Amino acid sequence: MKIIIVGTGISGLTAYHFLHRFLTPLIPNLSIDAYESYKSPSIGIGGTLGLAPNGLYTIKLISPEAHSAILASGFPCAKFEFRNSNGKVLGLMSSGSPDRYPGTGGEVMHSRAAIYGEILKVLEEQGARIHYGKTVVGVVTKKEGVEVTFHDGEVVMADLVIGADGIKSTVRRAAFPGVEARFEGLVGVGSTIPYSAVPSSEHPKEIPYDFTNAKYSPTVMTFGKNGFFGYSPINSRTGDEGRYQWWSTAESDSEDRDLPIEKIERQLLERHKDWVNPQGEKVIDSIIRFAIQQHKDSAETDRSKRILVLPNYYMQIMERYHSDDGRILLMGDSAHVMPPHSGQGVSLASEDGYVYARLLAHEIQLTNAAESNDYKLALSTAGKYYTEMRKPRNDKIMAIAARSGNMKRNLSWWEEKSRDFFFGLFLRFAPDSIHDGTFGYKVDEEVDKFLKMKV
Repeated sequence: MKIIIVGTGISGLTAYHFLHRFLTPLIPNLSIDAYESYKSPSIGIGGTLGLAPNGLYTIKLISPEAHSAILASGFPCAKFEFRNSNGKVLGLMSSGSPDRYPGTGGEVMHSRAAIYGEILKVLEEQGARIHYGKTVVGVVTKKEGVEVTFHDGEVVMADLVIGADGIKSTVRRAAFPGVEARFEGLVGVGSTIPYSAVPSSEHPKEIPYDFTNAKYSPTVMTFGKNGFFGYSPINSRTGDEGRYQWWSTAESDSEDRDLPIEKIERQLLERHKDWVNPQGEKVIDSIIRFAIQQHKDSAETDRSKRILVLPNYYMQIMERYHSDDGRILLMGDSAHVMPPHSGQGVSLASEDGYVYARLLAHEIQLTNAAESNDYKLALSTAGKYYTEMRKPRNDKIMAIAARSGNMKRNLSWWEEKSRDFFFGLFLRFAPDSIHDGTFGYKVDEEVDKFLKMKV
């Protein structure tokens, strides 16, 4: 059996790992190849994120060592603090504590590059075949399999093609014509800065920070009438080794990612010029000015100091993630574009890979596909089950993310006051269990339950 994975971001890597793990014992002649358009591993590419407990749980299934390394190098964050731009604290919300979600480590703030690097290390150790500098330009289903064509003219035939090639997926375009990700009118801008660049009034009172009875969180989310600004540590160090992330989200009519730094500077300073913390300090203005100067001084030589411009995208909810015959399958942002407001992009992409690998392995065993060398029924059924299991969860989280994103748009005076009042009320009474459906999801146990229902 030959499998091709298009795209080697976190989604593609996790899919490769789990397919290799669950199918190798069943298929003697298994061949898995992953293709990436970048000329080298995308270390250092991407911004920062919050990795939720369900994502950490799935990464632990990949490698307990990778899971431990990610926890050790990130900033555990069990609560978020929400404010308005006038410095009023609206409340705190549980973001996933280690005690509530045992074995996961809870929510951790981190860089995408570090998470990607730990998973890539696992695949390199298992000898994964990853081909860099290979851009897919065509995917066509034929009688004998799925034909994949590359920009250099090479053509490869496979039994199964998995599209893990992101928001503007070539595989999705080929298998599901007309289904495209579209700009949603919000743009995020952000970077990382040294611990010392954030005023000391916002620093954690101790490291590691004890969130048990905390009335304050170092992870701060601020809403204004014309956007949003957040900042948080991304490791548990202070001084020269400590790092913070910051990000600003606001409405825009342009999805241009290559804005001149002077234009970014002008927009950020104008948008956030009067925003203050509870002590009346212009912390956000200070962060922006440092980050802009850092970019001007070092962006050309140090990628980690660049300010990234990241347009937010949405996509119509797909009816299914698999082709009719199950020989083409979508995962991660190729299947369900998760805007940053969801906090679930990496987590859901990792779950996708585990779920499909388990379902396909089950169907191959059930149909004796390896013995007959006929995988048609196994692929068809596994694809159908994959959509059936993943789509309700992904759709629900996408809908929640869309509502969260709307809070970052331009608001009238009345809309702003209403948001602050009702959101503050919500935070006051929201129980710690509010995220259990999302954060408490144990992907291996969910697959077990699903397969029992199908017996």
